[in-house]
Amino acid sequence: MSDANSQHEAFVRLFSRHEGSVRAFVTSLLPNWEGVDEVMQEASLVMWRKFDQFDPNKPDSSFLSWAFVIARYEVLMYRRKRATDRLVFSEDVYELLAAEASEFAEDHPHRRDALNRCLTRLEPAQRQLIHVVYADGVSIKEAASRVGRTPTGLYKAVARIRQTLLRCIELTISETRLKEGL
Repeated sequence: MSDANSQHEAFVRLFSRHEGSVRAFVTSLLPNWEGVDEVMQEASLVMWRKFDQFDPNKPDSSFLSWAFVIARYEVLMYRRKRATDRLVFSEDVYELLAAEASEFAEDHPHRRDALNRCLTRLEPAQRQLIHVVYADGVSIKEAASRVGRTPTGLYKAVARIRQTLLRCIELTISETRLKEGL
């Protein structure tokens, strides 16, 4: 296999693995879905063209960080093209949002792992409520009907479960960081 083919394969593999995180990052910086799709398309093209400049052997180098830099630049370019829109944040606000989103997205795999562990610690009835509300993709009214509760009662129960999960996730991540010495 040629070097070009192996490099293309490496790009596709890395991009496929991290596309969701990059899309979440871009979504956090833009006010509409149309813009997200446009920026993602441009960013992925730039990443493809510049992949030969990405050095995975460099210290503190990760594909995700590299992709965030490119995506942030594409968001700024998109924003400049649409500077005539009424509701546009300043570049300082975008830089702050980008820094926050980048930090959160870097931590995303740890949060997802912690969420999975915390979900297993819930009572079966709590897991069922979470599943009905989030996995089935139905309205709160339909979900309440399925589990025999009022919409208000279901909403309050899910809010309590979410708080429990949030505390568990934060504790799990803190424990993981202590173990890893971060």
